[in-house]
Amino acid sequence: MKSNALDFLSQSYSDIWNNFEYIRANHSVPKWDYVVITASNEKQAEMYRLQIKQRIDSGFLPSSSQYVCIPDPEGKRVGSGGATLETLRIIGKMCGESNIGKKKILLIHSGGNSKRVPQYSACGKLFAPVPRCLPNGNRSTLFDEFMIVLSSIPDRSPNGLLVLSGDVLLLFNPLQISLSSNGAMAISVKAPAEMGSHHGVFLSDKEGNVHEFLHKKSVLELNQKGAVNNQDNVDIDTGMIWFCGEMVSRLFILANEEESYSRFVNEKACLSFYGDFLYPLASDISATEYFEQSAENVINEELLSCRKELWPLLHQYRLSVAKLSPAKFLHFGTTEELRVLMNDGIEEYQSFGWSRQVLSNNAGKTYCAVNSYIGKETLVGEGSYLEDAFIPSSCTIGKNCIVSNVNLESQELMLPDETVLHVLPLSKGTFCARIYGIKDNPKEPIWFGKPLHLLLEAWGVPSNVVFHNNEDTFWDARLFPVCQSVQEALEWVTRILSAHERGGFSEQELTEYVLLPKESLASSFNNTDSERLISWQQHLEDQIRSVRFCESIVRNESFDSGFSLLGKGPALVRQLSRCLKISETEDFSIRLRVLKAISVLLPDGMCLEGKDRNYFADVCFKELSDVVQDFQHLSVNQTLSNTKIFDKEVEICLPVRVNWGGGWSDTPPYCFDYGGTVLNAAITVNGRYPIRATAEITTKKRIIHLESIDQQISKDFMQLEELLDYSNPKDPFALHKASLCVCGFISPSYGTFEQQLERLGGGISMQTHVEIPKGSGLGASSILAGACAKALNMVIGNNLSDEQLCYQTLCIEQLMSTGGGWQDQVGGLVPYIKLIQTKPGLAQRFNIHRLMISPEIVKELNERFVLVYTGQRRLARNILREVVGKVLLRDPQTIEVLDEIQKLAVLMAFELERGHISEFARLLSKHWQLSVILDPGTTNTCIEYIFKCCEDLIEGKFISGAGGGGFLMMILKPGCTKSMLSSRLEEMFQDSGVAVWDSEILG
Repeated sequence: MKSNALDFLSQSYSDIWNNFEYIRANHSVPKWDYVVITASNEKQAEMYRLQIKQRIDSGFLPSSSQYVCIPDPEGKRVGSGGATLETLRIIGKMCGESNIGKKKILLIHSGGNSKRVPQYSACGKLFAPVPRCLPNGNRSTLFDEFMIVLSSIPDRSPNGLLVLSGDVLLLFNPLQISLSSNGAMAISVKAPAEMGSHHGVFLSDKEGNVHEFLHKKSVLELNQKGAVNNQDNVDIDTGMIWFCGEMVSRLFILANEEESYSRFVNEKACLSFYGDFLYPLASDISATEYFEQSAENVINEELLSCRKELWPLLHQYRLSVAKLSPAKFLHFGTTEELRVLMNDGIEEYQSFGWSRQVLSNNAGKTYCAVNSYIGKETLVGEGSYLEDAFIPSSCTIGKNCIVSNVNLESQELMLPDETVLHVLPLSKGTFCARIYGIKDNPKEPIWFGKPLHLLLEAWGVPSNVVFHNNEDTFWDARLFPVCQSVQEALEWVTRILSAHERGGFSEQELTEYVLLPKESLASSFNNTDSERLISWQQHLEDQIRSVRFCESIVRNESFDSGFSLLGKGPALVRQLSRCLKISETEDFSIRLRVLKAISVLLPDGMCLEGKDRNYFADVCFKELSDVVQDFQHLSVNQTLSNTKIFDKEVEICLPVRVNWGGGWSDTPPYCFDYGGTVLNAAITVNGRYPIRATAEITTKKRIIHLESIDQQISKDFMQLEELLDYSNPKDPFALHKASLCVCGFISPSYGTFEQQLERLGGGISMQTHVEIPKGSGLGASSILAGACAKALNMVIGNNLSDEQLCYQTLCIEQLMSTGGGWQDQVGGLVPYIKLIQTKPGLAQRFNIHRLMISPEIVKELNERFVLVYTGQRRLARNILREVVGKVLLRDPQTIEVLDEIQKLAVLMAFELERGHISEFARLLSKHWQLSVILDPGTTNTCIEYIFKCCEDLIEGKFISGAGGGGFLMMILKPGCTKSMLSSRLEEMFQDSGVAVWDSEILG
């Protein structure tokens, strides 16, 4: 039954978030007119304002509501009742006296000093973490939970005031609440009687109206009163109270009139909202009982005067009870309650998204960490709770400890079991480390479970050093040295712990301790530098998010899962900046992925270090190019010394290639990370090798002459600067220039143009000719680069292996900024059908397996293999960047497809060696489908129509290269001929250029 109730509540919370998102995004949906938070003083109010501003700036809070933080007047405690009247007075001035009862106001009482949970004195219990990340990726707090759960109330309620207590988390479905336009309503949940004995309990009549309050009564008394049901539960006071608009207007009069305001809002009367405003609403309470009801402080004339005026105003109204079930009441009351909730509660509320690791990098299974960085060598004991803590060094945190707001960047620390450590930034740039026992009650004169005065006496510390005036509780004990740095403050923690263990300070330590200025829990809270505290927490969150994002990249996780680790808006830019810095010390693969992520995540219009997203995309591919070029250069001897210069022309003719399986897996950085597998074959076109490059070193003319026959262009170069400008792919001589550079003929470091030609012993003439259409998908550009490299090396007597020539070709393409992999040049330089495989790593060593296919099967394959030109060049899309970008971002679908097509390449080779051409054709078509998933631009309407027109003649289909145009590949059905296909295409496409080309596979 318990599990079913939690399932209901957790599903309700999912629905509530969706509703919150909808309400926030739609201006027409009613929202709270005012959200008010009370504070104990202006210092605490300023802290609240900073935290609310963060949420408004990030878009979490709807800007249509007004958010107001109201401190107790002059910092004097006026009670929750006085704070309520102060709120009505201020809001009335803001909206107009006659409108106060027509507004929807949410009032959260959070003006306490948080004596029982001192680490929240400065930021307030209201902003205490709830151990879960919200669906938007932000860590949650009590305040955030309130704003989410109560966001739907204004749309379904009349005007009035909803009052909350800032230290209670309610898990409930708000749809169960229906607020009344008359009187008041208390929101109650069922809770065990034992819990009810420490809080208020409502006793209601048959009409659902409260007729008696039972405040902190024993379980026995609760049973005697009939407040306990058959499940041993009571209707507990959650602190959530609704006052209708009429009641708000009448209370406003008390707050607005100067005379009554001064009588009701002061520290002597110290009105309690729950005691002084609610008791008159109980039907069975008499005026006498109300006047004698115990107060938060003492009953005095000022309080009685107020009660006499409140009684007739409030007793005419009834207080009904909305009994929520199923629901949960979680009280953030004491330090120990917090620690238990953050550990034992994790398992119970896991379905609500509660986790031991909330924006933390290394939380274990036995403790909880929120917004904390924990080094791998740090040991954290079972049952401990860490928040806003940076502990990269080797530290030991004992069992059942709480560590908050601590930076242990350069220190080691051993914290004993059941210890609380909390650091606060104070005014004037100083710090204070506060340390005490987990079960210490600051309202008592107890420290680490022992009488404080006896400890001080044993340590030799004069009492007047620690206590001023009539102070005698741990809350007021000035025990904690004020230091100039966090490190110094933490050093004193070690010294205090050591003194506690051995029974006192050394003589020198005692002298230093007595002379140092010191803070108490109370004074340090009041002296907190709010901006520095918020800034530290934000700084730490940025750092943790950045580290976790980079760690997700190291773990090779997909970009989508990593993206959820980062923030939004300005926070995202800060975090990306940190990621960029982290990447500077990582290996190139991690660095590239970070750069690519920045290029995707950086919002339009925002800059990082003055650069936009396009800059980081360019840097990513530039660094990839540099890595490929630098590493592959190491594999080839580039020296030209002691070479014999041949005064003759060397001509290299190469076939083109058709890619059948595994394409894209040969492309850096995928092949570096995963290895590559490609099945391809060399082919002739029109009975010829269509790629030709010639090179000659001549002593006749000391110039560099470059020529492209197919482009009908040539040029003589006599300036080094022009030759070194090879990174523009649109330059008709970019490939020639890059080849000269990679093969060592020219270099920016070899001297002047004349000196470099002198070194060569003559001029250079280089000519290329490509006999197939540009951009047709047969690897012509890469194979031409390979032909140029081979010709240039041979002309000087350098006999490089095919593998070395492939490395040089990779470098040529990187210099040209066209990128690409290794399959094209291997396909043309190694003239047969082969399966090429490499292992992961920068050293792409080619394992080339020539398929053992009988001449009869090669003959059949040539009869059934058809090369069809589409009549169109593929669109000038940067397909390489798109696919490589997906690889860098570890797009799950892309990685899965690339893995699958490698497996298909191996299967295709297997079927070809067995002579099963039809099975090979089936696999080819499957590969085609996967290629379209990898890049939808691979196909288009024209390509699909060509395939459709001849689908009855073919058994397999694919496209050459990256697709989008160029050549199609087809495997004919048995009995069909190339002439039949040619006739079909001529009939359908006539003179449009779609035609069968003469080709032959070199088996």
